[in-house]
Amino acid sequence: MFNLHYLLSYVLSLVAYYSINLLVISSFFSLYLSEKLAGVIISIGKESILNYLISLVMAFLLAILLGGYPVFGIILYTIIIVLLSIAFKKYFHLYEKMTKDKIYQEQILNSLPVGIITVDNDSTNFSLNTAASTILEMDGEEVKGMVSVKEGNPINASFWSILASQKICQNIKVPYVKEGRDHYLLVSQSELLDQERALIGRIFHFIDITSTAELEKRIYQSEKLAVLGELAAGAAHEIRNPLTVIHGFVSLMKQSFTEKDKNKYQIPLLLKEFDRINTIVEEMLMIAKPGAPVLKCVFLEDVVKEIPYISVVQEGISLKVELERVPLMVDAKQMKQVFHNLIRNAKEAMEGEGTITIYSKQLENVYQIFVKDTGSGISEKMKQTIFDPFVTSKDTGTGLGLTIVQRIIENHHGKIEVQESSAAGTTFLITLPLPSN
Repeated sequence: MFNLHYLLSYVLSLVAYYSINLLVISSFFSLYLSEKLAGVIISIGKESILNYLISLVMAFLLAILLGGYPVFGIILYTIIIVLLSIAFKKYFHLYEKMTKDKIYQEQILNSLPVGIITVDNDSTNFSLNTAASTILEMDGEEVKGMVSVKEGNPINASFWSILASQKICQNIKVPYVKEGRDHYLLVSQSELLDQERALIGRIFHFIDITSTAELEKRIYQSEKLAVLGELAAGAAHEIRNPLTVIHGFVSLMKQSFTEKDKNKYQIPLLLKEFDRINTIVEEMLMIAKPGAPVLKCVFLEDVVKEIPYISVVQEGISLKVELERVPLMVDAKQMKQVFHNLIRNAKEAMEGEGTITIYSKQLENVYQIFVKDTGSGISEKMKQTIFDPFVTSKDTGTGLGLTIVQRIIENHHGKIEVQESSAAGTTFLITLPLPSN
């Protein structure tokens, strides 16, 4: 007869056995996957509890059979338990294989240089691969929070609007501001389908093309300067020839005229304007062909000190040079022209009163030079075109000084940019490569 007297003890024994097995197996997979133990226990527990419930039911059947057919009951129970053990072992290997496949797929996704965000339609969960987390500096919950903002995100609005709109798109270039610096991302979004081609979510992927965009901008700038250079070279030579003749006659007039006649015909003013025209012609020729830099090992501090008119502090303007003595392979003559133009612009921006500071910072592979003034700053609109030819905010400026500076720095495989500008002043940043040896 079936006796329920020991039912509680048997159930407790089976539960203990199940718990021990579950804990041991889950601990193994937790260490193997580097995941939280609780999550692995829940996952394995859901899949294996049915097997143990079957074992419990079979134990009841065995108890009933032992009352009438003890031998047959033991044999039947043994066969069923063996079959269940084999099934559980197969499940174990299947789970292990699925785990390895999952790890392999995650490794592939995390190794890609493309940021990938997958969105589940049912739970609206956002999963990010390593590249996406690195570029955005966010996790899934933070991305979900940004997308769920109803009023829209004023910062990086283009990027988040595409992700929130569920719009299918390909290769859209959008700006993305991170840590105060402008970046550009190439964004695409596509549908995520299951094996039955049913829509279960979407895939949002993007890549950082900031360096490519900057390279395209530099190529465009170089092409524009090349065209301007060809035009400037021809025009400058044609202008200089008659200019030399006119300047010679005016100089003779200055020597022959009396002081009264000189003032009457504005001879000093004419000569001054001739010099100004000649300066413009020389700058146009420099843009046309600045010349390949003749590289020598020099210290920039010595180059700055060789500029004649800044060695003496002018009234109202002070100059501070705090450059680290680091040897650089540069053309000293061309770099002198760079500092001459930048200092001249700074003095004009300060309108006769202020401080010009030139200091540096050495990084791993580059040498950074900062030229800072205390002028009135540069407008946001002017920043976008400040290195373009003939762009100037001064009445007497030619708009070629910074274009020449950029051309020289690029010929040295460096870069110049406006690091910051406000009502308190402007800072230009020049980045030059350090010598390999």
